[in-house]
Amino acid sequence: MFKIGKLFHLAHVVSDLNTVDKWYDEIFSGRRFYRGYVKAAMREASLVILGDCVMEPIQLARVPGAEQSAIGKFYTRFGQHFHSIAWYVDSIEDTVKTLSQHNLRLYDLVGKTVQLPTRTEAVWTHPKETQALLEFAVGGEFSVNDVRLRPEWSSAFWRDQHPLGIERTSHITVLVRDLRVGLATYQTALGGTLLHEEESAGQQRSAFVAVGEDTVIELVQPLSTSSPEGVELAQNGEGVYALTFKTTNVQRAADFLQSEKQRVEWHGTESFALNKEDAFGMVMGFTQRRIPQDPR
Repeated sequence: MFKIGKLFHLAHVVSDLNTVDKWYDEIFSGRRFYRGYVKAAMREASLVILGDCVMEPIQLARVPGAEQSAIGKFYTRFGQHFHSIAWYVDSIEDTVKTLSQHNLRLYDLVGKTVQLPTRTEAVWTHPKETQALLEFAVGGEFSVNDVRLRPEWSSAFWRDQHPLGIERTSHITVLVRDLRVGLATYQTALGGTLLHEEESAGQQRSAFVAVGEDTVIELVQPLSTSSPEGVELAQNGEGVYALTFKTTNVQRAADFLQSEKQRVEWHGTESFALNKEDAFGMVMGFTQRRIPQDPR
């Protein structure tokens, strides 16, 4: 069995990387440790730390043929949208071996099937088999610059000094058609631990699963076709739907965002989400709610 470590990053395809980078700088005081162009993937991207989370905004490179690349096809179909979840792992070989035993196909950066032996430093699943596109990486050059991996690292600034009061990433939401199938993937294949299940009558069933060292995945099966989650599932299928931060003061976070001309949409009194247009197609939420049985 391979070991899943920290969340590497949450990828997000965008139209204009410069604009999104500026947004992360001005609203979140993001700490960027990478920005570059990958010729093989025909894309430009950044890696930006927000509290304990790393965001990877990705823009299709302006080069001939980029529209036919994997990112180009994704952008054509979905526009600005969450793309994938990436984790650090201890061994690519063990990752390939274990996931292959669960009949999951794996691919490299340019979409070629990965088989053992391999020298690749990262592999991706097929999103139709894991309910979302997942990446597993040993880190390579990126882990050298990822300051979160250093012993002296602390994310306390975002909790104690930034007005958003981000304690940590609460959870990442993945929409699924069948909650039991999703649980089989994230518990059995990925070795996750089920923390809590709940149902909102007529709206959705959900399960929170701890994966790796620091990540909680919320699997959501919509029960209503008219809910935002139901509409998203019908339009775009299964995949990464939302990111939610745990904040020390949800009202203060909302007040700050509104002062920065960001629109917020409340869900009860403990949680809200940014307007998707303001968040470049993302559903990004903030909450004071603690997930039951969450040990973090």
